[in-house]
Amino acid sequence: MKVVCPHCNKEFEFQKPKKQYQPGEHDPLTKLRKILECLKTHKEWVWIRRIAKETHLKPFSVSYLVDKYLANYLEILEPEEVLETTGIKMRMFKLKNPDININTLLEELKIRINS
Repeated sequence: MKVVCPHCNKEFEFQKPKKQYQPGEHDPLTKLRKILECLKTHKEWVWIRRIAKETHLKPFSVSYLVDKYLANYLEILEPEEVLETTGIKMRMFKLKNPDININTLLEELKIRINS
């Protein structure tokens, strides 16, 4: 794209820097693997923000992926007192089976994602 400088009236080529993504960054399976590995390291309840911070994902992405794909494999704790008094929905998660093999679980999820 050609741009003219307002100060010196010189014309130059303006190129937007391309955003560099890591390989497989947009793939939901890699994100699910990160979330599952984080949950496997924690034996107790974990907040969504903690998972997002440790996996370097956005909290919305973690919440979406957990709700869509991992809800059957997790125990979800929602304190109702907090929801009634403040209106804030706070949830904590932990694996139902902490000895689960992540690779077999991802194979099952791969079938759900691709179909």
